[in-house]
Amino acid sequence: MYDLTRPLQDNFYMSEGIIRYSLIKSHAVPSISPSVHYASAIFEGLSIIALRKGSKLKLGLFHPNLNFERMRHNLLALGYNWELYSDEQIIESIFTICALNGWNNVIELEGANTVIQSDNGEYQRIYVRPLIYSNYNGIGITEPRDTELMLNLAPMGEYISSSDPAGVTALLYPHPRNLAFPQIKVSSNYQLSIHAKTMLAAYNGVNDLKCQEAMFQNSGGNLTEGTGENMVMIKDNELIAPPPSEGALPGITYRIAFMIAQELGLKTRFGTFKYGDIESAESLFFTGNAAGIVPIKRVVRVDGKYSVIDYKDSKEGGRNSIMARIKSEYNRILTGDTAYGNFFTYMDDWIDDSKLTELNNLGADFKRLLTDENRRYDGTNSTVLSFMEITPAVSVSRKYYDDKKWILEKLGIKDYLK
Repeated sequence: MYDLTRPLQDNFYMSEGIIRYSLIKSHAVPSISPSVHYASAIFEGLSIIALRKGSKLKLGLFHPNLNFERMRHNLLALGYNWELYSDEQIIESIFTICALNGWNNVIELEGANTVIQSDNGEYQRIYVRPLIYSNYNGIGITEPRDTELMLNLAPMGEYISSSDPAGVTALLYPHPRNLAFPQIKVSSNYQLSIHAKTMLAAYNGVNDLKCQEAMFQNSGGNLTEGTGENMVMIKDNELIAPPPSEGALPGITYRIAFMIAQELGLKTRFGTFKYGDIESAESLFFTGNAAGIVPIKRVVRVDGKYSVIDYKDSKEGGRNSIMARIKSEYNRILTGDTAYGNFFTYMDDWIDDSKLTELNNLGADFKRLLTDENRRYDGTNSTVLSFMEITPAVSVSRKYYDDKKWILEKLGIKDYLK
C-alpha cells in the first residue's frame, strides 16, 4: 500500500494551470501566499482507475464532472473571483500528466505495481488532487487574489484498510466539531482532521484496542463525518446519511451508494444519528473517493487523555448483507462495469497513440535533462524555463457530453445540499 502520509520521493509531474508542466520537486508556491499562511484554498479528490487489459492498462478518470461541479459550487459560495477552466481542459491536463509520467504503460512505485484487489478483479489507482490556491505574494488577510489551479497526481493503494471483514474501528473525537463551511471542501476545514489523526496516533500508542480512523460529532451530539470521509448508517433496511446542515460535506461516493441502494429497492434519506444509536443499527460505513466503501465495526469513545470510556458495535458491521452488496456493486462500477451507467472518462478517448508516445518521450527527456544535466528545458529548446508548456487540443466525442449530461442529472450536487 502506498502511504500518502510520507513525502513523495518519486519526482512525478504536476501542472500549474492547464498549460505549464513541471516536476513536483521543482514547483513552489509564494512563501507568503494566503494559501500557505491562512489555508486559503479549495480542492477536490479524484481517482484514475487503471483496468488491466492483457499486459496493458486502460486509464479511466472516475466521475470527474461531479467533482468539477462541486468545485465550481464551492468557489462561488466563498466568493473566489476566478475564471474556471472548462471540465474538458482540466481532464486533458490530467491525462497529459499521466502521459508525461508514462502511466499509460505501467504504474510502478519503487519497482512494484500498486495493486488493489476488489470483489470483481484487480485494478490500480492514481489519486488526483486539483487545488485552487493563491499565487499572490502578500501576507495580509484579503479576498482571494491571483488564484490558480494546481494538479498533482500520485499512485496509491487503499486509503483505509482492515484485515477484519467486520470492518475498521473508529475513534470518536472527544470534542464537538463545528465548521464554518461544512458544505465546502476548503483547506481550512481540515485542521481538526489533522488534530484527530494526531490524537489517533497518540491513542494507538497507549491502548491495545487499536483504531484505524477517527470520526466527528457536532455540538448537538450528532455524528457527522470521518476525518476525510462521509458516513452512512444502515438501519431497518434504510440508508441514512448525516445532512450537510449538520456538518457533513455533500460527498460523491455516498451519492453512488444511495443510487445503488435505490436500484436494489431500498430506501435512502438524510437523517441524524448519535453515538448511542450505533448499537441499534445493522451497519455503519465510511464513504469517500480515496476510501471507497469501508465498513465500520466499532466506535470507541475516549476522554481527553486517550483513555477508553466505552465502545459500541453495530449489529453486523461489514457482515451485513446490504452493506456487502452495496460495496460489491460499487466495486463493479470501479472496475468499469456500466450496468448503472458510465462513470469513467478514458484517457485513450482523449489522447491518441502517437500523441501518447510523444508525451512519454517528452516527459522522460525533460526529467533526464533536469536531473542529469541540471538544465532547463521548454520541451523543444534549451531555455531559462524550468517547466514545459503544452497547449491542450481538447477534442472529445459526443458520447462524453452525453455521459456528462447524464451523470449531472442523475447525481448532481443540487439534490445533496439539504
